[in-house]
Amino acid sequence: MPLPIEISEDGFLNMLRGLNKGAVIEELDKELIKGVGAILDHGGSSQITLKINIKRLRDLESAVTITHDVAAKHPKEDRPAKAMFVTHGNGLVDQQQEQGALPLGEGKEHKRATLTESAGSVTRLNRGA
Repeated sequence: MPLPIEISEDGFLNMLRGLNKGAVIEELDKELIKGVGAILDHGGSSQITLKINIKRLRDLESAVTITHDVAAKHPKEDRPAKAMFVTHGNGLVDQQQEQGALPLGEGKEHKRATLTESAGSVTRLNRGA
């Protein structure tokens, strides 16, 4: 059983709940769900960063402004790679443009095997008809 967490009235979690009417907590929750899903789908690891900026308000003795930023980095689906060939004008094309100059070696003439008659094409002798 987890230990109960006691939060003072002016504690960190209460400050988070008060930031942007609790939107920061919702944002962190959504990023956590996205991160776990991405890890299960694609492997790897996720990173969620909460940045809190605190500045003193001018001309007020005991007042500060607090802003936040949530940044997340989750694994992405692998995308397939494609081989492309550079053209003379430094463009890219799918197929090698100088295929005739490729070092494939000399071709051999392919001769089709000669056909022999099959038993099905031999005429039968007319027996007793």
